[in-house]
Amino acid sequence: MTDKTDLRQFPTSAAQSPVTSAAQTPVNVPPYQSLLASIVESSDDAILSKDLNGTITSWNRAATRIYGYEAGEIIGSSVLRLIPQNLHEEEASILERLSQGEHIDHFETTRLHKSGTPVDVSLTISPIRDADGKVIGASKVARDISDRKEMERMLLQTEKIVATGRMAATIAHEINNPLEAVVNLIYLARISPSVNDQVRDYLKLAEQEIERVSLIAKQTLGYFRESPFATQLPVHELLDEVLTVYGSKLAYTRIGVQRDYEQTHPLTMRRGELTQVFANLLSNAIDSMPQGGDLSVTVQQEGVPPAGGVRIQMKDGGTGITNELLQKIFEPFFTTKQRHGTGIGLWISRQFIEAHRGTIDVTSRTAPPDQGTSFSIFLPYLNGLQTESSPAGPAERRPS
Repeated sequence: MTDKTDLRQFPTSAAQSPVTSAAQTPVNVPPYQSLLASIVESSDDAILSKDLNGTITSWNRAATRIYGYEAGEIIGSSVLRLIPQNLHEEEASILERLSQGEHIDHFETTRLHKSGTPVDVSLTISPIRDADGKVIGASKVARDISDRKEMERMLLQTEKIVATGRMAATIAHEINNPLEAVVNLIYLARISPSVNDQVRDYLKLAEQEIERVSLIAKQTLGYFRESPFATQLPVHELLDEVLTVYGSKLAYTRIGVQRDYEQTHPLTMRRGELTQVFANLLSNAIDSMPQGGDLSVTVQQEGVPPAGGVRIQMKDGGTGITNELLQKIFEPFFTTKQRHGTGIGLWISRQFIEAHRGTIDVTSRTAPPDQGTSFSIFLPYLNGLQTESSPAGPAERRPS
């Protein structure tokens, strides 16, 4: 049987009767109020109190950890210092309910750290009464639930991705048949003796682009993957193909392209994936310069093959991206294009680059003279990809 001790029965003076532990070792019990203060101070949850005007009157160590303020900085201040401006009305409602003696349990909301960073918290708020039973203030217990909220956001993001995948599969099923028909028609036009060499080259590029669209659509169905075998190609040749495809759009928007290609070793690559990456970056650069501008594309070799790799940089003179948004651009469904952005282009691009064991970085400025955005991609020569003529050994095969 467990002996339950009522804290109200503890002596109010340390000089009064001691309490013994299970080993019968005398232990001096602190006064009741000191014991409660010790419990509050050692709590992992923020515990604070305020009067009915919203003025903070007490503050424990966990409150300092969660909110960033030392007790001396915050006691005597309005609790509104901890509340985002758009939630100030929330506090008025809480004070109204407290004045009526209500107890508020597990109220999830947002509060502000000293740094201005939002903190997700779960609040339990209880009225404090005087000896006559009149409500004179409130105690608040705040639990930091930021980790749980982040997990919920990640789960929601996953659900959105799954839902989008299902929708994409339906769309892909509907568009694949007409795409195949278009490819066949382009092929017939390309082999016609009535077209000249320049038109034939354009038709060949068009055929490749349609095939790439078909490939992307099939991948979304989940039953098709791009061949595990890669091809070897100098990166600048692939970039030139993408720039040719977008040539008319670049000319229409009055965007000049400066190419600076260093001679590099051919790179083992999944051609379709890297084409998609370069096309996404180029499309974003065009969208950022609606009034025209300059775009520079550079290719440099870093290190000596087979070590090292290729550095590709694409820099535009567009509007730029703020630091706050720059931290989010590789997140799925995040876009700065309000009307026509899907928010998956850069997310997919990073996956393709990482599948090549490479890296992609971005810097951006929103103010002259260096206004614009620069993407830097590094692709190593030793990326684990194998061509069909030289299949990988067991230890080198890329996991599926």
